[in-house]
Amino acid sequence: MYEYNFPDLCNFEIMFNGRRYKAFKITKDNPFDGEVRDADFVIWDGLYDAELAYGFIKFGKFIGFLSFSHVEIEVDSASDIRTFVKNACKEQLQFFKDAGN
Repeated sequence: MYEYNFPDLCNFEIMFNGRRYKAFKITKDNPFDGEVRDADFVIWDGLYDAELAYGFIKFGKFIGFLSFSHVEIEVDSASDIRTFVKNACKEQLQFFKDAGN
């Protein structure tokens, strides 16, 4: 069984609370880890104890990008956060596969 690690998220509104992944809202007034950026939410991967993706909510759609890549990799948009998290996971797996991992 894997051990999952998460940062202290008590000051953030949790949008998705899975066993391995958590999505939470960020704002300019409440940035994550002191980093102010133009995004509405972050997805955290507890297995790697790292940010998986970040995104925006535009016109009822969740859109965004993988966080860990040196190039911008867009995640397929979704109409709900649960589906967006699944899409981000698929992109992560494809990235690892393409990288030979």
